[in-house]
Amino acid sequence: MPELPELEVALRSMASCVTGRKISRVLVERERSIRTPREDKRAFARGLAGRSVRGIERRGKALLFHLSGGWAVVFHYKLGALAICRKQPVATTDGVAWNFEDGSALDFTDMQLSEFHLAHEEELGRLPVLKSGADPLTGSLTAKKLSALLPSKKQLKAALMDQYALGGIGNNYSDEILWNARLSPFRKVSELSGSELEELARQIKLTLRESIKAGGEEEFRDARGRRGRYREKVHRRAGQPCPRDGHKIEMIKRGRKTFWCPHCQK
Repeated sequence: MPELPELEVALRSMASCVTGRKISRVLVERERSIRTPREDKRAFARGLAGRSVRGIERRGKALLFHLSGGWAVVFHYKLGALAICRKQPVATTDGVAWNFEDGSALDFTDMQLSEFHLAHEEELGRLPVLKSGADPLTGSLTAKKLSALLPSKKQLKAALMDQYALGGIGNNYSDEILWNARLSPFRKVSELSGSELEELARQIKLTLRESIKAGGEEEFRDARGRRGRYREKVHRRAGQPCPRDGHKIEMIKRGRKTFWCPHCQK
Protein backbone atom coordinates (compact mmCIF):
# COMPACT_ATOMS: atom_id res chain seq x y z
CA MET A 1 0.00 0.00 0.00
CA PRO A 2 1.53 3.36 -1.02
CA GLU A 3 2.41 5.53 1.96
CA LEU A 4 3.82 9.04 2.35
CA PRO A 5 7.11 8.44 0.48
CA GLU A 6 5.35 6.91 -2.52
CA LEU A 7 2.81 9.75 -2.60
CA GLU A 8 5.60 12.32 -2.49
CA VAL A 9 7.48 10.53 -5.28
CA ALA A 10 4.29 10.34 -7.36
CA LEU A 11 3.63 14.05 -6.86
CA ARG A 12 7.14 15.08 -7.87
CA SER A 13 7.18 12.82 -10.92
CA MET A 14 3.81 13.92 -12.31
CA ALA A 15 3.80 17.63 -11.43
CA SER A 16 5.53 18.76 -14.62
CA CYS A 17 3.31 16.68 -16.90
CA VAL A 18 -0.01 17.93 -15.52
CA THR A 19 0.49 21.39 -14.00
CA GLY A 20 -0.81 24.10 -16.31
CA ARG A 21 -2.40 21.64 -18.72
CA LYS A 22 -6.05 21.83 -19.72
CA ILE A 23 -8.17 18.67 -19.53
CA SER A 24 -9.98 18.04 -22.82
CA ARG A 25 -11.55 14.63 -22.20
CA VAL A 26 -11.97 12.22 -19.29
CA LEU A 27 -12.35 8.45 -19.68
CA VAL A 28 -13.86 6.45 -16.82
CA GLU A 29 -13.86 2.67 -17.08
CA ARG A 30 -13.71 1.90 -13.36
CA GLU A 31 -16.84 3.74 -12.29
CA ARG A 32 -16.81 2.42 -8.71
CA SER A 33 -13.65 4.46 -8.08
CA ILE A 34 -15.66 7.68 -8.49
CA ARG A 35 -16.81 8.36 -4.94
CA THR A 36 -17.73 12.06 -5.06
CA PRO A 37 -20.10 12.41 -6.85
CA ARG A 38 -20.69 8.78 -5.92
CA GLU A 39 -20.19 6.42 -8.86
CA ASP A 40 -21.35 9.03 -11.38
CA LYS A 41 -18.79 8.91 -14.16
CA ARG A 42 -20.67 11.35 -16.38
CA ALA A 43 -20.80 14.06 -13.71
CA PHE A 44 -17.14 13.42 -12.88
CA ALA A 45 -16.06 13.69 -16.53
CA ARG A 46 -18.14 16.84 -17.12
CA GLY A 47 -16.73 18.42 -13.96
CA LEU A 48 -13.13 18.01 -15.17
CA ALA A 49 -13.46 18.69 -18.90
CA GLY A 50 -12.29 22.17 -19.85
CA ARG A 51 -10.53 22.80 -16.52
CA SER A 52 -6.81 23.36 -16.09
CA VAL A 53 -4.66 21.77 -13.41
CA ARG A 54 -3.29 24.67 -11.35
CA GLY A 55 -1.15 22.52 -9.06
CA ILE A 56 -0.83 19.38 -6.95
CA GLU A 57 -0.20 18.82 -3.26
CA ARG A 58 0.02 15.83 -0.94
CA ARG A 59 -2.13 15.49 2.14
CA GLY A 60 -1.28 12.39 4.14
CA LYS A 61 -1.86 9.47 1.78
CA ALA A 62 -3.87 11.45 -0.78
CA LEU A 63 -3.00 13.62 -3.78
CA LEU A 64 -4.96 16.82 -4.23
CA PHE A 65 -5.21 18.29 -7.74
CA HIS A 66 -6.24 21.96 -7.71
CA LEU A 67 -8.26 22.85 -10.81
CA SER A 68 -9.34 26.12 -12.37
CA GLY A 69 -12.70 27.54 -11.33
CA GLY A 70 -12.23 26.69 -7.65
CA TRP A 71 -12.60 22.91 -8.04
CA ALA A 72 -10.32 20.08 -6.96
CA VAL A 73 -9.86 16.33 -7.40
CA VAL A 74 -8.65 14.12 -4.57
CA PHE A 75 -7.00 10.81 -5.50
CA HIS A 76 -6.29 8.16 -2.86
CA TYR A 77 -4.26 5.12 -3.92
CA LYS A 78 -5.73 2.91 -1.16
CA LEU A 79 -4.17 -0.55 -1.75
CA GLY A 80 -2.31 0.59 -4.84
CA ALA A 81 -2.49 1.96 -8.36
CA LEU A 82 -0.35 3.19 -11.22
CA ALA A 83 -0.72 6.82 -12.22
CA ILE A 84 1.43 7.35 -15.29
CA CYS A 85 2.09 10.25 -17.65
CA ARG A 86 1.51 9.51 -21.32
CA LYS A 87 2.90 11.43 -24.28
CA GLN A 88 -0.06 10.44 -26.44
CA PRO A 89 -3.84 10.63 -25.80
CA VAL A 90 -5.38 7.61 -24.08
CA ALA A 91 -8.08 5.87 -26.13
CA THR A 92 -8.86 3.08 -23.65
CA THR A 93 -8.06 2.50 -19.99
CA ASP A 94 -8.92 -0.02 -17.29
CA GLY A 95 -9.23 2.81 -14.78
CA VAL A 96 -9.53 6.57 -15.30
CA ALA A 97 -7.65 8.73 -17.81
CA TRP A 98 -7.35 12.48 -18.29
CA ASN A 99 -6.51 13.60 -21.82
CA PHE A 100 -5.04 17.08 -22.13
CA GLU A 101 -5.42 19.61 -24.95
CA ASP A 102 -1.72 19.38 -25.82
CA GLY A 103 -2.04 15.68 -26.69
CA SER A 104 -0.58 14.26 -23.45
CA ALA A 105 -2.47 12.34 -20.78
CA LEU A 106 -2.47 11.10 -17.20
CA ASP A 107 -3.63 7.48 -16.93
CA PHE A 108 -4.73 5.95 -13.62
CA THR A 109 -4.63 2.18 -13.99
CA ASP A 110 -4.23 -1.08 -12.02
CA MET A 111 -6.34 0.48 -9.27
CA GLN A 112 -7.02 -1.49 -6.09
CA LEU A 113 -9.89 0.19 -4.22
CA SER A 114 -8.51 3.58 -5.32
CA GLU A 115 -10.82 6.56 -4.91
CA PHE A 116 -11.50 9.82 -6.77
CA HIS A 117 -13.38 12.72 -5.21
CA LEU A 118 -14.42 15.81 -7.19
CA ALA A 119 -15.44 18.72 -5.00
CA HIS A 120 -15.33 22.48 -4.77
CA GLU A 121 -12.34 23.79 -2.83
CA GLU A 122 -14.66 25.09 -0.10
CA GLU A 123 -16.05 21.59 0.46
CA LEU A 124 -12.74 19.73 0.77
CA GLY A 125 -12.79 19.94 4.56
CA ARG A 126 -15.87 17.71 4.60
CA LEU A 127 -14.15 14.80 2.85
CA PRO A 128 -13.09 12.07 5.31
CA VAL A 129 -10.34 10.97 2.92
CA LEU A 130 -8.52 14.28 3.56
CA LYS A 131 -8.77 14.20 7.34
CA SER A 132 -5.18 13.71 8.42
CA GLY A 133 -2.84 14.50 11.28
CA ALA A 134 0.41 16.46 11.23
CA ASP A 135 2.79 16.00 8.30
CA PRO A 136 5.73 13.89 9.53
CA LEU A 137 8.18 15.71 7.26
CA THR A 138 7.62 19.11 8.81
CA GLY A 139 10.70 20.65 10.37
CA SER A 140 8.73 21.40 13.53
CA LEU A 141 8.29 17.70 14.40
CA THR A 142 10.29 17.79 17.64
CA ALA A 143 10.28 15.28 20.50
CA LYS A 144 7.97 17.57 22.45
CA LYS A 145 5.49 17.91 19.58
CA LEU A 146 5.65 14.19 18.83
CA SER A 147 4.84 13.41 22.45
CA ALA A 148 1.79 15.67 22.24
CA LEU A 149 0.62 14.19 18.92
CA LEU A 150 0.92 10.46 19.57
CA PRO A 151 -1.78 8.78 21.73
CA SER A 152 0.09 8.04 24.97
CA LYS A 153 -1.77 4.80 25.76
CA LYS A 154 -1.15 3.22 22.36
CA GLN A 155 1.73 0.95 21.44
CA LEU A 156 4.33 2.64 19.26
CA LYS A 157 3.45 0.96 15.99
CA ALA A 158 -0.27 1.64 16.37
CA ALA A 159 0.48 5.25 17.37
CA LEU A 160 2.64 5.89 14.31
CA MET A 161 -0.10 4.49 12.08
CA ASP A 162 -2.79 6.69 13.64
CA GLN A 163 -3.67 8.93 10.69
CA TYR A 164 -5.30 11.49 12.98
CA ALA A 165 -1.97 11.92 14.81
CA LEU A 166 0.52 11.73 11.93
CA GLY A 167 -0.60 11.60 8.31
CA GLY A 168 0.98 9.20 5.84
CA ILE A 169 2.77 6.52 7.90
CA GLY A 170 1.36 3.03 7.45
CA ASN A 171 2.30 -0.58 8.10
CA ASN A 172 5.53 -0.67 6.08
CA TYR A 173 7.24 2.46 7.30
CA SER A 174 6.17 2.13 10.92
CA ASP A 175 8.23 -1.09 11.04
CA GLU A 176 11.17 0.58 9.32
CA ILE A 177 11.09 3.70 11.51
CA LEU A 178 10.99 1.71 14.74
CA TRP A 179 13.85 -0.54 13.61
CA ASN A 180 15.94 2.51 12.75
CA ALA A 181 15.11 4.02 16.14
CA ARG A 182 15.90 0.71 17.94
CA LEU A 183 12.47 0.74 19.61
CA SER A 184 10.11 -2.16 20.14
CA PRO A 185 6.80 -1.73 18.29
CA PHE A 186 5.00 -2.99 21.40
CA ARG A 187 6.15 -0.35 23.88
CA LYS A 188 3.65 2.32 24.80
CA VAL A 189 4.24 5.95 23.86
CA SER A 190 4.02 6.91 27.54
CA GLU A 191 7.03 4.69 28.34
CA LEU A 192 9.50 6.57 26.13
CA SER A 193 12.21 8.72 27.65
CA GLY A 194 13.02 12.16 26.33
CA SER A 195 16.05 10.88 24.41
CA GLU A 196 14.01 8.06 22.89
CA LEU A 197 11.38 10.52 21.71
CA GLU A 198 14.09 12.66 20.16
CA GLU A 199 15.50 9.67 18.29
CA LEU A 200 12.04 8.60 17.16
CA ALA A 201 11.28 12.08 15.80
CA ARG A 202 14.64 12.08 14.00
CA GLN A 203 14.16 8.63 12.49
CA ILE A 204 10.65 9.39 11.29
CA LYS A 205 12.02 12.13 9.07
CA LEU A 206 15.22 10.31 8.09
CA THR A 207 13.45 7.08 7.12
CA LEU A 208 10.76 8.77 5.06
CA ARG A 209 13.27 11.02 3.30
CA GLU A 210 15.53 8.06 2.57
CA SER A 211 12.66 6.29 0.84
CA ILE A 212 11.64 9.40 -1.09
CA LYS A 213 15.21 9.79 -2.35
CA ALA A 214 15.15 6.14 -3.47
CA GLY A 215 11.85 6.58 -5.32
CA GLY A 216 9.72 4.69 -2.80
CA GLU A 217 9.43 0.97 -2.12
CA GLU A 218 10.51 -1.52 -4.78
CA GLU A 219 6.97 -2.46 -5.84
CA PHE A 220 6.06 1.18 -6.54
CA ARG A 221 6.29 2.87 -9.94
CA ASP A 222 6.20 6.65 -10.30
CA ALA A 223 4.41 8.66 -13.02
CA ARG A 224 7.39 8.19 -15.35
CA GLY A 225 7.31 4.41 -14.93
CA ARG A 226 10.45 4.26 -12.77
CA ARG A 227 10.53 1.61 -10.02
CA GLY A 228 11.35 2.45 -6.42
CA ARG A 229 14.71 1.38 -4.99
CA TYR A 230 14.09 1.57 -1.24
CA ARG A 231 15.13 -1.73 0.38
CA GLU A 232 13.29 -2.51 3.58
CA LYS A 233 15.43 -3.58 6.54
CA VAL A 234 12.83 -5.56 8.50
CA HIS A 235 9.37 -5.27 6.93
CA ARG A 236 8.43 -8.52 5.12
CA ARG A 237 11.77 -10.08 6.12
CA ALA A 238 10.66 -12.56 8.78
CA GLY A 239 13.23 -15.30 9.36
CA GLN A 240 16.05 -13.34 7.74
CA PRO A 241 19.04 -12.00 9.71
CA CYS A 242 18.72 -8.50 11.13
CA PRO A 243 20.98 -6.15 9.10
CA ARG A 244 22.26 -4.66 12.35
CA ASP A 245 23.04 -7.64 14.59
CA GLY A 246 22.37 -10.80 12.60
CA HIS A 247 19.62 -12.10 14.87
CA LYS A 248 16.45 -13.47 13.27
CA ILE A 249 13.76 -10.98 12.32
CA GLU A 250 10.40 -12.02 13.73
CA MET A 251 6.80 -11.42 12.63
CA ILE A 252 3.56 -11.37 14.56
CA LYS A 253 0.08 -10.77 13.18
CA ARG A 254 -2.25 -8.67 15.27
CA GLY A 255 -4.56 -7.41 12.58
CA ARG A 256 -1.61 -6.13 10.53
CA LYS A 257 1.71 -7.98 10.35
CA THR A 258 4.49 -6.50 12.43
CA PHE A 259 8.17 -7.22 11.70
CA TRP A 260 10.94 -6.45 14.19
CA CYS A 261 14.21 -7.64 15.71
CA PRO A 262 13.57 -8.54 19.38
CA HIS A 263 17.31 -8.44 20.07
CA CYS A 264 18.08 -4.83 19.12
CA GLN A 265 14.64 -3.19 19.41
CA LYS A 266 13.93 -2.58 23.08
